[in-house]
Amino acid sequence: MQWRVFCAWTNVRIVLNIGDGLMSVDKENMTASAWSGFHKKALRERQNQLRLVYPALFSQHPLPPTQQHPVSVPSYSHSLQDPRASPSAASSASSSLAYDSTSSLVGLDAASAPDVAPFPITGLDEKIADNMIEYVNCVGTMGLPVGLALNFVINGNPTIIPMVVEEPSVVAAVSGAAKTICSASCNRDGFTATTSERNVIFAQVVIMDIKDVAAAAEIIQSKASDAINIANSFVPNMVSRGGGVISVTVRTPPRKSVSKRARRKLEVPVVDDLGAQSWLVVHLHLDVCDAMGANAASTVAEGVAPFLADWVGGRIGLRIVSNLCVERIAQSSFRIPLSKLSYKSFNGRQVASRMIEALEWAQDDPFRATTHNKGIMNGIDAVAVATGQDWRAIEASAHAWASGCGQADERNYRPLTHYWVESDSGVLTEGDDGLYFCGEMEMPISVGTRGGVLKTNPVYNYTLGLMGFPDSKQLAMAMVSVGLAQNFAALRALTTEGIQRGHMSLHARNIAIAAGAPPHAINDCVAYMVESNRVNQTIAKEYLVAHEIHSTLATANESMSDPKHPPRAPSTFYIELPLAQSPEPITLNIAFETAGDKPVHLAIGPTTTSPPSSVFKSLFNPRFDFDWISSTVAMLDTVELNAVPEFPARKGNKLLVKKLKVLSILMNILLRSMMAQWPAETKRLVDKIVKLAVAGGRVDSGFAKRTGVLGHQMRSRTNDDVLKQPPAALQVGRPLLLALWQVFELRVLQWVGHEPLVNVLLESQLEVLKALTKMESQEEHSSAGPNRISPLSKQLFKSTDEERTSSGEDDEPLTMKKKIAFSAPPASADQAVKDTHALLARQSRRFQYAVFMLCDANSLDVNLLTPARLRVLKAAGDVVSWEQMCCHDVSAPRLARDLSAQIFHSGTPANGFSEMLRLHDAANGAPVELELVTKDPNSFVFWLFSTLGPLAFGKLLADALDASTPEFSAFAASLRQGDQPTISKKSVLAALTAVDLHQVFRSQIASFLELFSKEKVFVAMIRSEKELDIFDKSSLLGITRAFHKYYGLESFFSTNE
Repeated sequence: MQWRVFCAWTNVRIVLNIGDGLMSVDKENMTASAWSGFHKKALRERQNQLRLVYPALFSQHPLPPTQQHPVSVPSYSHSLQDPRASPSAASSASSSLAYDSTSSLVGLDAASAPDVAPFPITGLDEKIADNMIEYVNCVGTMGLPVGLALNFVINGNPTIIPMVVEEPSVVAAVSGAAKTICSASCNRDGFTATTSERNVIFAQVVIMDIKDVAAAAEIIQSKASDAINIANSFVPNMVSRGGGVISVTVRTPPRKSVSKRARRKLEVPVVDDLGAQSWLVVHLHLDVCDAMGANAASTVAEGVAPFLADWVGGRIGLRIVSNLCVERIAQSSFRIPLSKLSYKSFNGRQVASRMIEALEWAQDDPFRATTHNKGIMNGIDAVAVATGQDWRAIEASAHAWASGCGQADERNYRPLTHYWVESDSGVLTEGDDGLYFCGEMEMPISVGTRGGVLKTNPVYNYTLGLMGFPDSKQLAMAMVSVGLAQNFAALRALTTEGIQRGHMSLHARNIAIAAGAPPHAINDCVAYMVESNRVNQTIAKEYLVAHEIHSTLATANESMSDPKHPPRAPSTFYIELPLAQSPEPITLNIAFETAGDKPVHLAIGPTTTSPPSSVFKSLFNPRFDFDWISSTVAMLDTVELNAVPEFPARKGNKLLVKKLKVLSILMNILLRSMMAQWPAETKRLVDKIVKLAVAGGRVDSGFAKRTGVLGHQMRSRTNDDVLKQPPAALQVGRPLLLALWQVFELRVLQWVGHEPLVNVLLESQLEVLKALTKMESQEEHSSAGPNRISPLSKQLFKSTDEERTSSGEDDEPLTMKKKIAFSAPPASADQAVKDTHALLARQSRRFQYAVFMLCDANSLDVNLLTPARLRVLKAAGDVVSWEQMCCHDVSAPRLARDLSAQIFHSGTPANGFSEMLRLHDAANGAPVELELVTKDPNSFVFWLFSTLGPLAFGKLLADALDASTPEFSAFAASLRQGDQPTISKKSVLAALTAVDLHQVFRSQIASFLELFSKEKVFVAMIRSEKELDIFDKSSLLGITRAFHKYYGLESFFSTNE
């Protein structure tokens, strides 16, 4: 079995053992780790990612608790993450990555949403809890957050480590430290960890009433083999697994006499020590294999005790396990170049000296050492709780060890970690070359991965499964590595910028939650408190009350990976775009289902150096490249919707708004390409997405019925339209499109937080997707007859003129079942105007400016976003989309491209222009339905030929070519004669690009815009519609004007503005 995982860093190739196969990671160009920026996504996105990466572990039917090692779950070394990277890449690209996880295509064929089981890492069932403690005392359960510590590499194996902790910054800090320690250029093997050869704990038996302790100790020691045999008879299963009691030790620790013990006032002695000066303590050394072993040790102690007492004639005292397991030691260490230790504004040597200085204080002061070790246990205890370990025993053992107990050099209480700088030459040099910062930690730790509570609580099956079901030694090494990383992070923060700075936003988040902030408002509340430097519940409550935030978050409905398929690493799509006035780019890292044999990794960004793959070129039209997307996003920033000054924006939502816009743009680009190549399959997928949204309650059934998804039986697939072997690009495109929609949907559901806005935003985006799937296929075109002269308004756009008006009531359900429609052209208008209007009505729905305006509305006070106001805002966005469509179709690059395509239309280059003339003559002036090879009709080109005619068009263009580009004189002559050009289509495009088409067709463009532009409608709406009064009018008026400028049409609108 081969696993492939791609990470967000460059020039490193990693091979990991997984079962009987390999996992190779080829980190070239800009591909992304499955775990990069895991903290930046929504909760359900994280859960979806876990389902995607671990399809067997998180299948729809959870594994039974006893199935601890399912065959299809990867081994311990599988974690699908690798932090080993150069610091330059890690600090810039990786820190801003957000892996946007999605579910698979499985389940989309269902008529309704699939019955997906709840995510299994959740609260303990009360019935189970009632059986775990006393029946009469259990009154409920409590929940704690489960997080994942990422970036760990232990002995060369990338490892994901679950942590359960409520304290802010613990998981983030330990992941950040692991990233520094385990980066590729620093330390390829990450943490070097070891454990004791055997997992030995002590079963203790104390024998009382012994006068001669030394003699009794000799007797018991002489019968050690008998004691071992007796003890092992009580743990036969452990013995069969290779464990059991392996040795016996007799200890005689000093015992204070009764007279020398400190007494409380009025205390009287009741113990008679019979003058004994030492205790008689028998240690039975028990190898517990992969169990924690406390119960087994107590069983052994109680079983052997009567024999021991009988041998020496004493009385049985306590029989119990000892939690100080000094023969079960785990150690972890690291060694990284000193130069790589730089942090914030501090260089590596400064950080090292300050950390060692802090360590030396803890070594000399137990007050500081206590807090030092408490931080270590923050990490270790969190892993212990997450994996079902006895964290109290681990704590007790750690602090005893820190006090010197069980060690040769017993000492005062000291820190558990140690740091130092070492040199290859043994000499401290001026430069950092050859100097290394080293860290080490060891402690006794008793953990188990079998038996005990692990069988009782099913959640542990999943948390251990995330680690690949480690054995007890691997778990111990992971826990000690976490403790070392936690301490490293704490000392680094304390000795540089101070710990409070890093804790502030996380502390503010807890304050916001405690103050009652709903999930969608937490980011806003945190931003407000941090910016005002006032972090307390009073300020948080004042903020929430002042803005009257109320929300209803719908539950995202995810489909799941197919458990019948072997687990495959997810494919990824990564995009990085610069942000104006921000040093950090906007990034999206989309994980999606791998439908083919191996993952596919696509990237759009400024540093993408390798040529795009054939799959990428099939899915993303080269015209819509990084520069085009960047310029589009930059242009959208200039026309951002703003409120009037008395209604300030919610700053915490700005980044979300930008990411939602980018997601919408990407869906539009991808869907256009897919419709051009696989219209039937793509339309089916979009219909299923809409059906799933309806079934999940995101939009109501009226929307689906209106768009043609519900209300009729979807036609069955035929042999002609089903692709038995889908091309590779379609195998990638389908799950990627689903993933883009799901990420958009999940972010809206979790973070928009205003139900009316959630509904209209999701419906508006689905409207765009549905409109894009109405492009005609070749079959639909061919069915129109040999001459294809039927009027557009009668065949293609039957529903475009249907009147839909809003009731105007504020309490009307905001499902967009009714909306403000564009007025149809007057009945007296000629057929060309009617047909062009119908074409614009359909085509403009593929532009998503209404989505952009609704995204911007998310930055406003939600209390202002009434249903009536959102309806008007949606209508205003539709008007802008219409205007954008008009401008888009008459822009010079679009005109050149579509006119050249038209000239070479009708199947073969030899008959394109002449065929167009023949059809025009045959129609005797009737409107001709033009089938453009792009399957994306240009409304102006259609209107131009409908009103001007091919011969007049050819003469105008030929005159312009003769005047400005003599090298195309032959082409100009063919245009005048109505002959097919003899030059290539590429040359035709070059000729049209060289001509100022806006000047050539200036009067026609002016007439087209006068008839169809909605600029005046939009201006009138802004000035008269009261629901738009909360928005800054200058920013609204600037929207259409920005499009006029963007498409080079300012001169055509100068009189209107």
